[in-house]
Amino acid sequence: MGWGRKADFIDCPWDSLRISVVVTMLPLPFKAKRHLSRSAAAPNHKPELDGIRGIALLAVMLSHGGGRYILQTTFVAKLFAYAMVPGWSVVELFFVLSGFLITGILLKSKTAENYFSSFYARRFLRIFPIYYLVVTAGLVAAHYNFWWNTMMPPERMRISYYFYAQNWPIFWNHGAYQTVSAFGHFWSLAVEEQFYLVWPLVIWLLPEGWILCLCTTGLVIALPLRFYMVHRYVESLGAMVLTTSRMDGLLVGVMLAILLRRGQIPRRWIYLALGLGGGIFGYIALFHHRELIDTRFYMPTLGITGFALLSGGFLALSQHRIPPLHHILCTGCLRTVGKYSYGMYIYHIPIYLILEHILETRYGVVFPLPLRWALSYIAFLIAVTFLVAKISYDLFESKILALKVHFRPRSKPATLAPASVVGAREIFKGLPIRVKLG
Repeated sequence: MGWGRKADFIDCPWDSLRISVVVTMLPLPFKAKRHLSRSAAAPNHKPELDGIRGIALLAVMLSHGGGRYILQTTFVAKLFAYAMVPGWSVVELFFVLSGFLITGILLKSKTAENYFSSFYARRFLRIFPIYYLVVTAGLVAAHYNFWWNTMMPPERMRISYYFYAQNWPIFWNHGAYQTVSAFGHFWSLAVEEQFYLVWPLVIWLLPEGWILCLCTTGLVIALPLRFYMVHRYVESLGAMVLTTSRMDGLLVGVMLAILLRRGQIPRRWIYLALGLGGGIFGYIALFHHRELIDTRFYMPTLGITGFALLSGGFLALSQHRIPPLHHILCTGCLRTVGKYSYGMYIYHIPIYLILEHILETRYGVVFPLPLRWALSYIAFLIAVTFLVAKISYDLFESKILALKVHFRPRSKPATLAPASVVGAREIFKGLPIRVKLG
């Protein structure tokens, strides 16, 4: 049995020494850390994205209020309605943000040993609690209140909300999607949740170049597919809420996340996207202006493409940190609304319907209202929704979100490559033993 050189104070068979033992013997500074860098576990916060989220949320709330509460008997009132109602399409900005942020998170944690479990656990803690709370409370209340039951989705669709499948009415309700419903806006949450379900696997399997090709292909087929679905299901909203019909914004966000990792996107391309998107919207406004408040064909087809381009261009431009734009997006009010935007989005339609019912039945208020009163009432609705969302966040959501710290991405244990042995003699010079390598 061969023995190596005697150590200063012990005899041992150094020929059987393994690199794993060497790593164990090394001082702490030489060992690999288990956690990923801060950028992977908690991506650097970009305050301007809170502002963008706040703008999107306010546009959607104004849209849902403007079309319902403004009495369009004067030219000015009609002008306000035509300006506010198309804000529903700014939900595309939420999709672009989701694609952008989620792809960035997944790419940074791609090498984590808990890549899938970390992502899904953190999404679960952020999304599920108040969503399922509102859905369950709403459906239970429907059994005890006849009016509230009429504000619920059709019975055949209700189970779909527990599986985030409510945006596929072609399976649940013969292609029709109920617009006047306390859960009518939850279709967008289903689109995002379905994206969250499949996208981690795509990021894990494919390199960035292939992902860009996949997104480009998806953008090419999205518009023709929407034309077909709107033609096939004449009820345009039913075709418009399908995940396949709303993939433009998500894919644009994904592409922005990958391209911005490689450097800033040239402004000329951003202005081109903004110009194309603005041109599409301008065409609809000039030649099919009725669709701005009564969606039929062009808004759920060309309109979605236009708003995806506008949203993507706006997000890309925000990353250039142009002083006036950056200052606006980072204002305290917009960032605060952005912070509570998820809760405000969840709660705002139920709040609208409940307050409207109370005012009509108990105080004899007749809706819609003259413009001056309508604008004041919409501002009141936004304030009430903000208050409810803030209370929900401070007392309930924040306690659950605090648990996310237990599901941070962890790096895989480092292994010492064979090439690392080169120069190992220098490492062992400082140790109280003599080692013969080779």
